Amino acid sequence: TLPSRRTWRATSSSRRADVVPDERSSSQSSLRLVLGLVVVALIAVVVTSSLRDAPQVVDFGVPPGPSDAPAPDVRSLTVDAALAASSPELGATLVDGGWAEVAGFVAARAADDQPTLINFFASWCPPCVREMPLLTAAADAEPDIAFLGVAHMDARTNAERFVAEQDVRFTTVLDLDGEAAFTLGGRGLPITLVFDREGSMVGRVYGELTEASLEDLLALVR
Repeated sequence: TLPSRRTWRATSSSRRADVVPDERSSSQSSLRLVLGLVVVALIAVVVTSSLRDAPQVVDFGVPPGPSDAPAPDVRSLTVDAALAASSPELGATLVDGGWAEVAGFVAARAADDQPTLINFFASWCPPCVREMPLLTAAADAEPDIAFLGVAHMDARTNAERFVAEQDVRFTTVLDLDGEAAFTLGGRGLPITLVFDREGSMVGRVYGELTEASLEDLLALVR
C-alpha cells in the first residue's frame, strides 16, 4: 500500500532533517580544516621570517664545562693598564697570542685615549665571512677607533687566506686555543665587542653583525 501524501511528506521531511545536520557538520569540519591550514601557514611564515632575521651564530663545537666562566656582564670588565706591554703592534697580521695579547691591545689603545672594537672570526664561519666587509669598511671610516680581529681556533694557513681574501688591514691575532673568546664567555662565532677609552667593555654583539648593530656598537665609543 502506498503511503498517503501527508505520510510521505512527513517521512520526506524527517529524512531531510536527518540529512541536513550531517551536511552542516561536514561543512563545519571542512571550514575548521581550512582555517587550521591557514593558521599553520601563517605560523610557518612568521617562524621563517624570524629565523631569517635572527643573527646567525656558529657554535665553537666545544660545550662549556663547569670550570668555564660565564660571559662577563657589559661594563663589568676593565682591562688592566699594565697589560699594554703585551700588545701586538698596530697593523700586525695574525700574531700568535691569546687573552694577554688581546687585553694588551685594548690597554695600549686606552693609554692613547682610543677605544677598541674586537671581532672574533674564523675561516670556517660563514657569518664571519659575510660580516667582514662591514668591519673593513668601518675600520677605514673610523680612524679614531682601533680595530682588532681575532682568528679563533683556526689553522694558520686558513686564517691567512681569510685575511687576504677579505682584505683585512687592521691588526689581527691568531688564537689557536680560543683563550680570548672563552675568557669573554663566548661559545659561538662571530662575536664583536667594544671597549671605551678607559679600557672597559661597553658593548657586545653575539652573532652576525648588521649595519644597524655595528653602528650601535660604534656609537657607544665614538
